[in-house]
Amino acid sequence: MAGVIPTSLSSGKEEDGANRNRAALRRVFYGRSLRSLSVGFWVMVIAFLMIRLSPGDPVRIALGSEATEASVAEMRHKLGLDQSIFYQFYRYFINIFKGDLGYSYFSNRSVTSVVTTHLPVTLMIIALSIFLGILLAIPIALFVALSKNQVTTYLFRAFTSISLALPGFFLAVVGLYFFGIKLRWAPAAGYEPGFPGNLQFIWLPALVNCGSLVPVLSRVLHSSLMDTLDEEFVETGVIRGVSKIRFYWSYLLRPSLAPTVVLLSYMIGVMIGGTVIMETIFSLPGIGRELITAVDSRDYPVVQGIVMIFGLIVVFFSFIGDLLGYLLDRRVTLS
Repeated sequence: MAGVIPTSLSSGKEEDGANRNRAALRRVFYGRSLRSLSVGFWVMVIAFLMIRLSPGDPVRIALGSEATEASVAEMRHKLGLDQSIFYQFYRYFINIFKGDLGYSYFSNRSVTSVVTTHLPVTLMIIALSIFLGILLAIPIALFVALSKNQVTTYLFRAFTSISLALPGFFLAVVGLYFFGIKLRWAPAAGYEPGFPGNLQFIWLPALVNCGSLVPVLSRVLHSSLMDTLDEEFVETGVIRGVSKIRFYWSYLLRPSLAPTVVLLSYMIGVMIGGTVIMETIFSLPGIGRELITAVDSRDYPVVQGIVMIFGLIVVFFSFIGDLLGYLLDRRVTLS
């Protein structure tokens, strides 16, 4: 019959298209992996050079102002600081792959021990902040997009703009006073290790920390939802009479979440910076407070280790975000 495409030819074309898509995805995956490794290397270089180029001598700080030149020279030789900066970086780079991030100049604790002890607190705050941010941003953006009300949209944009203008430390102080002192819903200070007991200490810092996350995510998701609503397949879903849950997820949220997920992965660095402030205000034993203490005392190994870990976390989540954005919406082009 004229105009009928044989089944074998049709399936062959579909198979060729699938093979090309898989090959393109593998090529992009390997390219992004190589780029992430390159960025990770430069993160280590920056972490190594940043503290060494800052003013101050950690040896004199550790020994005190009354230290003699002989004792300073002996200490510098013991720590390897009398070597060239290239040799110091070579040792630093090799030791990383051995799991040795060095030892603190002042407490003599291993940097690996410092990171493994305090990093879980910070990661817990970041994870809870992301969870609360997504939990709040999705319904807000979905409600505003589906309402199609100009007043609602105007109030939404005004509210998000005001939220972005408020500094994190101000929201932390207000939250601490209102929820910690007035309502007593959260402890004003302290920490209890172990899940789920630690949730009572970190839910408020996480909620305050996502104050800068919700406005950005909700605005990006709202804009993406408005574009998706204009697509023809949305009308197809309405005509087919699919269930509400499937319609909201398959026809609205899934195609619209890709830009939001990619943005969220790049905002991990912002979340880390906000978490450092939250840990200081709420007196939490996170890695951020250790970083501030190490910077004040010029504790090179601790600063290097923490900054490098933070940088690698951002690189890793940026890589994962790109891939998730592609998997959520195949219209996203990875290049």
